[in-house]
Amino acid sequence: MDVITVPPEESRHWDEFVARWPEFLLMQGYAWGEFKRARGWEVVRLAVERDGRWVGGAQLLIKPLLAGRWSLAYVPRGPLVAWDDPAAVHALLNAVHAAARRRRAIFLKMEPPVRYSPEAHRRLLTYGFRPSKFHNQPRSTLVISLTDDESAILSRMHRKTRRNIRLGLRDVVVEEGQAADLDVFYRLLQETARRARFAIRSPDYYRQEWNALAPAGLVKLFLARYRGKVVAARLPALFGRWAATLHSGSSVAHRKLKLNEPLMWAGIRWAKSQGCLAYDLWGIPDAVGAHVHAGRPLPAVQTGGLWGVYRFKRGFGGEVVYYVGAYDFVYAPTLYRLVNLVWGRLGSLDRAARLGDWLLGRRI
Repeated sequence: MDVITVPPEESRHWDEFVARWPEFLLMQGYAWGEFKRARGWEVVRLAVERDGRWVGGAQLLIKPLLAGRWSLAYVPRGPLVAWDDPAAVHALLNAVHAAARRRRAIFLKMEPPVRYSPEAHRRLLTYGFRPSKFHNQPRSTLVISLTDDESAILSRMHRKTRRNIRLGLRDVVVEEGQAADLDVFYRLLQETARRARFAIRSPDYYRQEWNALAPAGLVKLFLARYRGKVVAARLPALFGRWAATLHSGSSVAHRKLKLNEPLMWAGIRWAKSQGCLAYDLWGIPDAVGAHVHAGRPLPAVQTGGLWGVYRFKRGFGGEVVYYVGAYDFVYAPTLYRLVNLVWGRLGSLDRAARLGDWLLGRRI
């Protein structure tokens, strides 16, 4: 059994390998790695080879910190390996740790695409990982099956959601957007972020994301136009046989219109037309996933956080999925505590890294 560093000429082989695994794994795809490289991350792709076949892999993202004196290591929605294959797991993790340590990583964060179970949790602990409350990818989500025809998919939705799709399509025109529409998309995203009080990235982030993913057909921009004006936008993505919504925004002045249901439906129809078997609605409150996994009744719907989003998404039906979550392997405990403190204040790994770069820049 060998572990190789995947060269650029194997990009197609890499994507084919990633696409064999279930779940929405765009963040392990080659194009996503190149997008993050453009954002200042180093990308290391490792594959475990047994008898000429890849049996494990990880796209490792390294963010240099403090002018390269330290770094952060991250495997989003990975690694991809059969966790009941100890030889493959050991080979892959040893290679990931070696790559992270060579780059003086403070810690390694990973968010494996593994459904939660006590056994999965215990197995990760045995490999030296500790659970983390800070994650980038949703731990709880709703997944819609696309294996049936459109009428069957609609029949599994709440009747109010079906009605809102019809009403929305009566009031607005849904059309495909292009790169020229990214400015209006960002303006709508800003409006939604202010209204819902969540953080968004810079305009350059979304343009670079589009430039990396759109040429390969991995994203599609849908716009809702009312009386000639774009009043809502949604950006779904696909990878392999799965799709998901990445970003969406709408005008506060037109919030009484049924905008989001027809846009979500447009994304679902697009994913199905591309051969996808499932659509991930991308994030609901973790309390929902935990209760469903434990077989307990769902908690009463609350306010704030993702609860408003959950009320909207549950109308589309789907299965509640509860992942094992984020786990960290710590190399430098003191700095790890400091990064977690900053992360808790700023809310994202990227922001913590940018602050570290800025602080050192001021010292220099």
